[in-house]
Amino acid sequence: MHFDALTLACITHELTRMLTGGRVQQVLQPDEQSIGLEIYAQHQRHYLLLTADGQKSRVHLVRQKLRRGAEQPSPLLLLLRKYVRDSLLEAIVQPDPTERILQLRFIHLEHGPTTLVAEIMGQRSNLLLLKPDGKILDCLRRVWAGATSQRALLPGQSYTPPPIQAKLPPLDDGSPDYYSRLSEVTQMTGKLWKALTAHITAVSPTVAREVAWRATGNAEATTADANMLALAAALQELWSPVQTGEWQPGVWLEENGIVGFSAYPAHVRGLFTPTASMSEALEQFFAVAASNTKVTQPDPYAGLRGNVAADLRRASARVQRQLAALAGDEPPPGGAEQLRTQAEWLLALNKQIQPGQTVLEVDLGEDTPLQIALEPHKPPIEQAQQMFKTAGKWERAVLIIPERRAKLQSDLAFLEQLSSDLKLAENQPEIVAVREELQRGGFLPQPQKKAAQARPSQPPAQPLRFSSPQGFAIVVGRNARQNEIVTFKIANAADLWLHVRNVPGSHVVIRSGGQPVNEETLQMAAQLAAYYSSVRGEKAVAVSVTERRFVTRVPNGHTGQVYIRNEETVTVPAELPEL
Repeated sequence: MHFDALTLACITHELTRMLTGGRVQQVLQPDEQSIGLEIYAQHQRHYLLLTADGQKSRVHLVRQKLRRGAEQPSPLLLLLRKYVRDSLLEAIVQPDPTERILQLRFIHLEHGPTTLVAEIMGQRSNLLLLKPDGKILDCLRRVWAGATSQRALLPGQSYTPPPIQAKLPPLDDGSPDYYSRLSEVTQMTGKLWKALTAHITAVSPTVAREVAWRATGNAEATTADANMLALAAALQELWSPVQTGEWQPGVWLEENGIVGFSAYPAHVRGLFTPTASMSEALEQFFAVAASNTKVTQPDPYAGLRGNVAADLRRASARVQRQLAALAGDEPPPGGAEQLRTQAEWLLALNKQIQPGQTVLEVDLGEDTPLQIALEPHKPPIEQAQQMFKTAGKWERAVLIIPERRAKLQSDLAFLEQLSSDLKLAENQPEIVAVREELQRGGFLPQPQKKAAQARPSQPPAQPLRFSSPQGFAIVVGRNARQNEIVTFKIANAADLWLHVRNVPGSHVVIRSGGQPVNEETLQMAAQLAAYYSSVRGEKAVAVSVTERRFVTRVPNGHTGQVYIRNEETVTVPAELPEL
């Protein structure tokens, strides 16, 4: 079930009407992937849930008071308590109704304005707190720029929204070729809903099936069954509430209970039953989904996996603390030069300073004189020497801190890759391989040589190998060490290399040797890359494709960390292909 842009537009309208102008009374963390706000507005308390938990990512009001559930407060929660608690919720904005991004804009009496950004995008969901200048204070998930991401989401970085998809908007945008491009969709082959999802922005599979039903009377119709005018009318009908505000939210009922939700009367599954609000529909659906969660088979390696997971959490927390400390040590821009100038004037004019004087003003011929704060109990020469010493320290910091920050961000990237490796590990050797990479990366103490000799390690698991319909071998790395092997030992320069964008996952190589690769083979390899990644289960995942010659190791990086160039992108479901 998809929390899509239409659902968010409906929620934005609802929250704007109910919460704007309210005061934030409490901020808490119901779980590690969520933030809860208690807001007093219109003479009553409201409880707003924002969660970035994969397929359950969403934003809506809940009826019951939210409770703290996370064991340790996240850095984002601590900042929200400082900047957002006791603030006024000034505005709730969805900047683009075709994107799943929501902005909550707050004004704090002491700390001024901030913006909480909710990116509700499945496995890539995130919550970020921004300064007025767009700089990131912190975020729920820190993302580094590199081979798998074109944007960095890190404290101190400028926030950039996700790149806009080059697709046709769902409503006429005034472009002269809009309807001719819409007509091209009906001329494609295959299911209509798949063509709509691939070529029209903000159309999720759920919305696409509804559009297909409204245009043809059949949610599974082919493109040949539709015409352009009926398609345009169906899109207009669904998207008009964005402009009119006349939403009709509800849930889908089948014999076994609630199976879906939508911001419009749906016809593709079950009986649509209206609800009083979109929040009520979402709360009902996710309550049922939680109660119907299937009991999985016990993990035979739960103990070992849990120990390694704990090591990963501790290592990640340690690196994040180091990054936070680094931010505290960073000198202000131009601070060293300014401090050195003050020290020089303090030395030059020290004889003019009177006992008890607190400020030395120096006329530099500008509108505002240079003001140097004096330390009453320290001689001017001694103060100047200390200022020179501090300026030198800041100058060194300007050179050292960016390099140190890049290293720590690389460490976080590697730890996230190892977390994905651990989640996908299917046996003991693969779990052990994650621990070994933690040790090799310096995040755990190295084992003693005698102990290592007393217990010989198991042979490492090998990359997966598949044969494509075209006859090419496809090799898949399932962890950082295997990724290194696949990319730099198995692949040739002319082979095709694939990796999911923006998230940790497998390096996949098509052993084509420079020969043309057909669409079926490329689709199969891309699905394997998506399936063996942290976004497994997503319906639409962007996968980067390039020649192996354009993949290089990150200088001084960890195992499997790479830079890529000249990549193209294909979009596939993160599901295991038919083999």
